[in-house]
Amino acid sequence: MTRNRSQDLKQWVAAALIAAVAAVITVLATRNLAFLSNLENVAADIRVAAFQQPLPQSKDIAIIAITEETLSRFPYRSPVDRAFLATLLKQLEAKGAKAIGLDVLLDQPTEPAKDALLARTIRELKTPLFISYTNTPGLVNEDQLDFLNAFVPKEFRAAANLATDPFDGTVRWIFPGETNPDMPASFPRKAVALMGQPLPPAQQYEIAWRPGPDVETPPFPSYPAHAVAALPSEWFQNKLLLIGATLSITDRHRTPMAIVLDDARGMMPGITVQAHSISQLLEGRQAQRPTATGTLVFCLLFALIGVAIGLLKKSIAFNFTMGAAVLTVLWVGGILGHAYGLPLYPLLAPSLALALSLWMMDTFIGKAERKQKEFIQGAFSRYVSPVVVEQLVANPQALSLTGKRQEASFIFTDIAGFTTLSEKLASDRLSDLLNAYLDGACGIIQRHEGTVDKFIGDAIMAVFNAPLPQEDHQERAVRCALELDAYAEAFRETQNKNGIPLGVTRIGVHSGVATIGNFGSQSRMDFTALGDTVNTASRTEGVNKYFGTRICCTANIVEGCKTLRFRPIGDIVLKGKETAVPLYLPAGESASDQKLYTDYMAAYTLLQRNDRAAADAFQALHAQYPTDPLVSFHLERLQSGSISTHIVMEEK
Repeated sequence: MTRNRSQDLKQWVAAALIAAVAAVITVLATRNLAFLSNLENVAADIRVAAFQQPLPQSKDIAIIAITEETLSRFPYRSPVDRAFLATLLKQLEAKGAKAIGLDVLLDQPTEPAKDALLARTIRELKTPLFISYTNTPGLVNEDQLDFLNAFVPKEFRAAANLATDPFDGTVRWIFPGETNPDMPASFPRKAVALMGQPLPPAQQYEIAWRPGPDVETPPFPSYPAHAVAALPSEWFQNKLLLIGATLSITDRHRTPMAIVLDDARGMMPGITVQAHSISQLLEGRQAQRPTATGTLVFCLLFALIGVAIGLLKKSIAFNFTMGAAVLTVLWVGGILGHAYGLPLYPLLAPSLALALSLWMMDTFIGKAERKQKEFIQGAFSRYVSPVVVEQLVANPQALSLTGKRQEASFIFTDIAGFTTLSEKLASDRLSDLLNAYLDGACGIIQRHEGTVDKFIGDAIMAVFNAPLPQEDHQERAVRCALELDAYAEAFRETQNKNGIPLGVTRIGVHSGVATIGNFGSQSRMDFTALGDTVNTASRTEGVNKYFGTRICCTANIVEGCKTLRFRPIGDIVLKGKETAVPLYLPAGESASDQKLYTDYMAAYTLLQRNDRAAADAFQALHAQYPTDPLVSFHLERLQSGSISTHIVMEEK
């Protein structure tokens, strides 16, 4: 028991370590390996694109869209006509804008008069204004940067860069700005400050994309820039108005929605990306991603589930099926659940944690368990009932590598005169005869869920109540002995008819305490029983030849059989023993057997009383049952002058 507890403790400790290691490895892998990180992002993108909870259209932000129709009004498309921009700014101010964001990079000269008009308008505008700016090499060259610095005063500058995923180019984060001494705060942060809120910290937030209220309604109202003058002022009053291009072929950026949507909701204009970012900061929303600690805890949970499946110690197919079922619930629940407000908890990382923990459990525990089960099946399947084998496979700890003292019932069988017969038969005929006999006998023992301990030539030793407990082991043993006797007699008669003088099979049945267990190692094991009880059982079989019986049972067996009847043989002092052991012959259950039992008990009672009338009683009994071995045995003793049930054996 202590050994088993120690093994259990080691197994639980190993399982806990496996879960922890699997969780840590998967978190580190999905955060630091680009392809895994991208797969995790894909799982999140699907939920963001298709399963977000709808929000009402923004009442704080509107987009003033420079469209294809807008540009068609001017002689050139790029740069955007500066006089038009100056007029648009004044119109928006007149409409009551709370703040204006101009997402047009003013990095090169156009017509001098129009440039001057826009520059003057920027400085004279009373409505808070911020304008796209960048000094990132590759986006602007030195000449462009010089013009931009001269044209846009510092107080109006807002960094227009977008923070994209280097793996797939998807815009995922809000660019904070202030990444170098001359880089201003980002477009979204500047907007929030001009809307009267504190400037958010300069950190890279993940964008919490704002879904529209329905498929037809965009998250932000959008008005063509060239139509502003004709539109009602209440559409613009007290709002942040963002001016930018929404052209179909330029300034488009891949967003998480692109995994599902291939229109402007997936490949989004830069001004719309900025609107999403500003809306998030204004409203205090955050992307529903767990922290690193939260991800680790979530992965640990699924690693523990994998460990728990492994601890069931089933087949690889079972582990795969259970793992697949758990992951199906995780992915379906994670994807559909986002539509009902569940956060964007990771899907790939916990999946890998569960798979890794299952693999590690199989590597460190499962293979050893399966090897043990295969060993049990190989060691016991030919000698133990399949039901018992299944129970042993399910609970290998029932097999202790050290013997333990326990009560059990034993059957010993032996064929009379088999040694002499074996000397007369050819080896092939002897082998066929013995194999056929033992195969049938083993089948009977297995049907009664006994365990074949060993073969010694033609002799069989079987155990009941081990390796698994059986409350009715004594009765099982007796019923098994009766069926063995019927089988052996039929087998003998068949062989005798075929000219093979096979003798009777003698059977001894005894119950008592013995040391039972596996003696050896896991690779080579001998499951057996040791002790005086085993010796007594063997001798019980041997005394059959003295009485002329084929089955002999001890009092210990009889006491455990409440539904069977036995005819007492006598109080026998076995060879090498001093104490008398009552022995019995099981009575059959047919009507004739029951009559024999009744008549025999009447005569035997006289013998127990040392009554001389026992001689006449057994004489009369012999006339009725001339072939019964016990009647003949006691009549012979009575005729020799012995009027007693006390019998001392001179031979084994």
